[in-house]
Amino acid sequence: MILDTENLIIDLKSLSRGMNRGVFNIPLEKVRWNIEDVEPVDSKGTLELAVDYRDDAILFAGSLDGHFQTPCARCLEPSRFSISEEIYREYAWTPDPASDEQREVIPNTGKLDILAAVREAILLSIPGKPLCSPDCTGICYN
Repeated sequence: MILDTENLIIDLKSLSRGMNRGVFNIPLEKVRWNIEDVEPVDSKGTLELAVDYRDDAILFAGSLDGHFQTPCARCLEPSRFSISEEIYREYAWTPDPASDEQREVIPNTGKLDILAAVREAILLSIPGKPLCSPDCTGICYN
């Protein structure tokens, strides 16, 4: 499996039918995450993927091992968090309006962009109330 690690795009020609697995070093600082107030802490992360190439669809699951930061809810200093959500997405070769399954359609470019799915895992991992430390007293007390 060939993955463009800066754009998170899989080359579909590099996949074989059935299960494909890969572990990739991702330059977290070079990926255009486009998530407001969220930045990578580490320069590199590890993306583990399992891609099931089927006749009617491509299913992929994985995990990203990396650390990001967002402003503390109390003092606005950086608050670190790890990615805790699994990545999962289904893609169909053709749209099926009769199906209840929600699958994105695979473009005819020979490339599969998985950035949105990985971005979603990051968004879901952001703590509801991020804190730089459990005993942060806040901006008024600093």
